[in-house]
Amino acid sequence: MLVRKRVWDIMRSDFAVVREDASLSEAIGALRDIRGRQPDGSFVLVFSKSEKFLGILSMWNLIQGIGPCLLKGSVLDGNEVDWDRAFSIACRSCAQVRITDCLQHDIPMLKPNDPLARVLEVFLDYRRGRAVVEEGGRIIGVVCLADLFKEISDSLIP
Repeated sequence: MLVRKRVWDIMRSDFAVVREDASLSEAIGALRDIRGRQPDGSFVLVFSKSEKFLGILSMWNLIQGIGPCLLKGSVLDGNEVDWDRAFSIACRSCAQVRITDCLQHDIPMLKPNDPLARVLEVFLDYRRGRAVVEEGGRIIGVVCLADLFKEISDSLIP
C-alpha cells in the first residue's frame, strides 16, 4: 500500500486559500467554508499577491492570533451583562488583526509522484499532520494525516 500508491492518489485539490493581506476574520471565514465540505479541514494556505506560497494558518494559529485580544478585552472584566454580545463584539474586533504574524512557514512539501511511504516519513520528521503538494512551482494539493490514516486503515481492515 505505502509503496504502490502515490501522493496524487490521496491528495486534496480542494483547500482553503487566502492572500497575505487578509485579516484573521477572512482566514477564519475561509476555514469555515472548507470545513463545510471537509469536516476535518483545519488549515488555510496563504499566498502572496504574486501567487507565491507563503505558509499555512492552522486552526491553532488562528485561535492564537485572536486569543490575546479576546483575553485583554472587556469580555472578561465582569462589567458586561450580555456575555454573548460582548464576546461576539470582541471576536469581530480581534479578527481584524493581519495574518502575517501567525503564519507557519516551515511547511513540508511533497511531489505528486512521491510514494505514500514518503508522506509518512515527512509527517513523522516534521511532526505535522499536513503537507502541501507542489508541481512546477505551483501548489496543486494538500495531504492530511486523515488521508494517510484512511489508506493505512483500509489496508489493515478491509
